[in-house]
Amino acid sequence: MNEIKVKGIVLKLTDYKDADKLASIFTLEEGKILAKFVGVKREKAKLKSVAQPFVLAEFNINIKANKRTITSAYMLDAFPQITSDYARTMNAFIVLDIINSILPESKVEKELFVLTVNALKNIETKNPYVATIDFIINFLSFNGVEISFLNSKQVYFDKMNGEFTDKKDTFSQPLDMKVYSCLYNIAKFGQSNIDIDERVLKQALRLLHNVIFIKMGEDIKSFQYI
Repeated sequence: MNEIKVKGIVLKLTDYKDADKLASIFTLEEGKILAKFVGVKREKAKLKSVAQPFVLAEFNINIKANKRTITSAYMLDAFPQITSDYARTMNAFIVLDIINSILPESKVEKELFVLTVNALKNIETKNPYVATIDFIINFLSFNGVEISFLNSKQVYFDKMNGEFTDKKDTFSQPLDMKVYSCLYNIAKFGQSNIDIDERVLKQALRLLHNVIFIKMGEDIKSFQYI
């Protein structure tokens, strides 16, 4: 039996047997891992408070026969302002869902871990839509998918390659230029001095979902709640 200590974010929980839960956890030291919370569904379970999405904690994990069991944990942050607001909750779920769906298991990505923690902090304290868009643009860049912005009066989205173009053809659709400008401004200026209508921000998020689907082949389910 081997025991490790890791810092991680709980991405997703799945019921397992009568009282246990399986947790997908993005860790700083081990990448994305799957670990079991034993008996955590019982009312007085000692780990119930950390067996929740968004929780950032230090986990002590026993490894036996390649199976991981969480024995104890020290909570570092639960991001309470996220779970008390619908818009913040849904945007945070998008961030977790992207990491859980796309990041390969056990691939250590320390820079991406820091990016994810900062995204949750920004979703909690700033405009959650802007924070999520900023995270996705950086996540795509981290994975080698650079968004090229054009200086054009009308921009189209190419549904075949997931890129912006100034050419109108069978596979392209015209973009609302407010939505395009929203993405451009966040990509260029980050989250500073961004004041954009919520409707535009939601459309910009849906457009980025299309980019993820076309470029990375993943349909991120959490986007349907935006």
